[in-house]
Amino acid sequence: MIKHIALFKFKSFESEEVKENYYKRIRKVFDGLDKRVPEIKFLQIGFDELQGESSYDFVVNVVLENIEALPAYMNHPEHVKAAHIIREMAIDKKAIDYSF
Repeated sequence: MIKHIALFKFKSFESEEVKENYYKRIRKVFDGLDKRVPEIKFLQIGFDELQGESSYDFVVNVVLENIEALPAYMNHPEHVKAAHIIREMAIDKKAIDYSF
């Protein structure tokens, strides 16, 4: 099994309302993604609650069957759509992929 974790830091939002609307779009595009992308065995997303200096704003936690499934997941049209929304506001990304 492969765990893929990606952390994202977003630009500052114009207002709390803009931030909440953007977060709703993220939740919507990721909702059921594990049903639409067959390579995904487990999917979890989350938004930072502490908002500390070293915090990132958003995390994607995915489990795939093996490392060979990673390119299929990354290039799947549903993942590409989700990634496009993330890139609208992302200013930094950190990722790790490991076997377990």
